[in-house]
Amino acid sequence: MIGRFPWDPFPPGTPDPKGPDPLHALVYRTAVSGSDAYRSVRFALKRENGVLRIGNRFVADARYREVAFVAAGHAANSMALATLAVLDDRVTQGYLAGPEPVVDEVPFQGVRLSPGWGGAEAAPGVVRATQEIAERLGESDLLILLLSPGAMRAFGTPPPGLTAAEFGEFLESVHARGATGREVGLLARALGTGGVGGALVPPSLRADVETLVVERGDGAAFVGGGPTVAVRPAERAEARAILVRLDALDALPAPAREWLSPGAAPLAAPPATARRPVVVAGPPDALRAAADISFDKGWTARLAALEIREAPTAAADRFLDRVEALVRAEPTTAERRSKGMAAFAMLTLDLPEGTDEGPGMAEFLERARSAARRREMSVGLFRTAGAIGSGSYPAGGVVGSPADPTASFDPSGVRSLAMQPGITDVGLLAAAVLPRPPGGPTGG
Repeated sequence: MIGRFPWDPFPPGTPDPKGPDPLHALVYRTAVSGSDAYRSVRFALKRENGVLRIGNRFVADARYREVAFVAAGHAANSMALATLAVLDDRVTQGYLAGPEPVVDEVPFQGVRLSPGWGGAEAAPGVVRATQEIAERLGESDLLILLLSPGAMRAFGTPPPGLTAAEFGEFLESVHARGATGREVGLLARALGTGGVGGALVPPSLRADVETLVVERGDGAAFVGGGPTVAVRPAERAEARAILVRLDALDALPAPAREWLSPGAAPLAAPPATARRPVVVAGPPDALRAAADISFDKGWTARLAALEIREAPTAAADRFLDRVEALVRAEPTTAERRSKGMAAFAMLTLDLPEGTDEGPGMAEFLERARSAARRREMSVGLFRTAGAIGSGSYPAGGVVGSPADPTASFDPSGVRSLAMQPGITDVGLLAAAVLPRPPGGPTGG
């Protein structure tokens, strides 16, 4: 049985929420639990009847003499705790890098990384610590990399000719010129040095390397810059084409431009013992949980979009358009037995991993409040990683009319929903709730 995460923000047995937004609050905590990094890693790592499961692979439990891990990103603590819960005293070395302090239950050191663009100033130290751990391992040992969004801050160091701060400013500038969040991630991966692009551990490493990933929909190779996935020539060509399109190639120093040329130095090669990364949690897990709890509570649950990647204002418009189409196709009338409709989508706000989503969340909610076409509808937007970044922005917020028609409150502002940080990070969950008009039969 999977144990409780010591930080569980929504402990089992917690009563259903009340107030103006009970469904929003319930959907939020259920979506987070459904994509929780701790529970997901516990599923991916199992020891049973002399067999050890590691991602998609099964080996004899006695196969490894020592196990080491490095956990990086927003869910570093969650993933580390799950690894310790399964492997216990088999784990002899560990290191963490993320936005929160290492929790007391983890008996290893780590470093805190603030949100930002590109790699953090502390990234070279994280790469060195990982490589020192790897150097101590032999062919009878196992290194587990536990990656979640934000890991780019841990492993990415700048290309030749730039400092970490300058590279971060460059990535932010190309985003402002029109590069998408995914394209910024590609540039960080293709241009970066240090531990990205398959360069984290040396090709000579004899220990097995397994990578477990929590991701937002960009793919496992993008999280943390793909520390065990080599950059393909096609990726370098795409990165160069992006910079040419944005007239930003000449903003790089010559050594960095040469890094993207067809005749550049050979790409980093991860060790042959490094296996393909395994995704343990992603956006579909949060969406599935949100839809299931809505249905269980008597609402009609609908998928507005699997993912929306536009910037905040455009994302709000796209989401509202999708919800409107759903409502028109399936009107919420007083005669329906359902309590109303709840529609969901996952968002990135067109931001690369590791940046502060708070300002974008505020922009999305403000646009949703002004552009909503139905007076009775409420719209919520929720982080799945707690309040990472500025304390000015909550983990979740709701605008519009109350989902509970008996609630009395001022709907002119954002109602905040809080969550403890560091649980997982599969993106932002958008929810629209449209109650059934009064006068129909009681919903199930």
